[in-house]
Amino acid sequence: MRELTAMQAAYWAGRASSGPLGGVAAHLYAEFDSEELVPERLNCALAHLGSVHPMMRLAVDADGRQSIREGREMLALETEDLRTLSSISLHRHLAAKRRAWAERALDLTKGQATAFSLSLLPGGRARLHVDADMIAIDPVSFRVMMDDLAALYLEPQSNPTEDTCFFDWLDRMSVGAEHARQRERDRLWWQEKLADFPPAPLLPPLRLDGTARRKNCRLAARLSCAQRNALEGAARALRVTPTTLLLGLFAVTLGRATQCGRFRLNLPIFWRAPAIGNEERLVGEFSNPLVVAIDLHTVDTAGALCQELQTQIFELLAHSAYPGVNVMRDLSRRRGDLEVSPVVFTSGFGSTVGELFSERVRRVFGKLNWVTSQGPQVALDVQVAVIDGGLLINWDVRIDAVARDWVIDLFNAYSRLLRKVSDQPDLLSASLSRLNDEVQPSRRSDEHVSRSPSETEKMVIHLMNRLRGDRAVPETDADMVTIMAENELADFRNFINRYITSCALSRDDLRTHNTPRRIADLMRMRTNEVSEMIAGAFLKSVRSDARTGDAKLQDQGRDHDE
Repeated sequence: MRELTAMQAAYWAGRASSGPLGGVAAHLYAEFDSEELVPERLNCALAHLGSVHPMMRLAVDADGRQSIREGREMLALETEDLRTLSSISLHRHLAAKRRAWAERALDLTKGQATAFSLSLLPGGRARLHVDADMIAIDPVSFRVMMDDLAALYLEPQSNPTEDTCFFDWLDRMSVGAEHARQRERDRLWWQEKLADFPPAPLLPPLRLDGTARRKNCRLAARLSCAQRNALEGAARALRVTPTTLLLGLFAVTLGRATQCGRFRLNLPIFWRAPAIGNEERLVGEFSNPLVVAIDLHTVDTAGALCQELQTQIFELLAHSAYPGVNVMRDLSRRRGDLEVSPVVFTSGFGSTVGELFSERVRRVFGKLNWVTSQGPQVALDVQVAVIDGGLLINWDVRIDAVARDWVIDLFNAYSRLLRKVSDQPDLLSASLSRLNDEVQPSRRSDEHVSRSPSETEKMVIHLMNRLRGDRAVPETDADMVTIMAENELADFRNFINRYITSCALSRDDLRTHNTPRRIADLMRMRTNEVSEMIAGAFLKSVRSDARTGDAKLQDQGRDHDE
């Protein structure tokens, strides 16, 4: 029995969380369409694979301790014969199966960390369904697992890996004195940065009370091989990695859509520190999120932003011995409230891995037909991968938490920007305003801005009016930083934090979310809509006081007349 790693523990806690964006199993689900697969042969290969990679049989007990469940029979292949169904019935059945598998939670208490099913289709075709819980198997390990399964299917007597496993690597890392020193050094380095670290990006809020049914949406687009090569060339010209280029362009797109100039994003890495000699062939959970600070105010062009991000990422990598999960926990302690990372950006573009799946996997299991992932506390999971020589832009979205139309417009804007830059790399040297003009979102993406004021927004405006005295009344889109004095902003911030402590508004928050509407949206998100209830009571009290004051004035007027 072993303790869970920081990332595993976060996933495990997220499963049990009843709050917004919680109650979700972190897992990866994929479908492959093949011309022909022999179920018995695949079942034998799967049984062998379970002994090669024990993490496929990972069990987690009620105390959050992990172990390997014995019994290779647990990895038996489920086979479903759909060859006699009509085309309409077949389509409906496969769609229902996709929905069920994409939103399932494997039973880790029973050692079910993976699941495999083979749907036999008309015309000798087959669809392979694969699900893996990311507490046991991270995305890079998923790739290794599928490659080894293909190898065992082709050559049943082969032994894809040496006789070592993830637990061996974990044990070696846990006793390394040098690793412990690096971890403490990096912890201290992070402590100096947390005070001024930017907030999470403010996505268009929906009312999340934990009772709404979880609903996921996948958005996907392909870029050609020529477009991929052009983006790689643009990255080389800037002397940044392709991943950093795509991250920078995403940050520009997201910043414009949210009207946020400073925010943070999570960038998962899957570095396997050398410890036992065959790390690249292990299956396990090696992920570590880098917490990246985005500041659009300090740069004039997308190219300059990418170069700034590259410098920052190198620095983050040099201090990655302290896990990103711990960084977020420390940030939550400092701010007195749960800090989450609702937007995650994952990229395999430009990595040494190359294609998302190996040529052997494509030859045995066929074309990747569908892939999706989900995780707790994540509303928007952006993924970029190399596939069939081009790029797959794959987004997994919690549309019960983020406005569907807004995120579709955001996705389309990002896809257009990537294509524009691949055709015109000089756009990376253009001003950010010109770059944004190139990918103007449709009118629909701004619908959430024209909505009726919330109770929180009304309260914010009222407080601004009170603090500003007889000067002009701020409108919903007025720039508070421009029209209010520093001491007035401080008084506003102190008042809110005193009576709605979970808002934890900082000076930087008021600069980033610089209008009454954006401040109100931030307060609603951080308090899970509790600010609406408090604001309603506050405004009711204000109206009551106003009526009392008016009555007194009327009485005084009558006394004067008499």
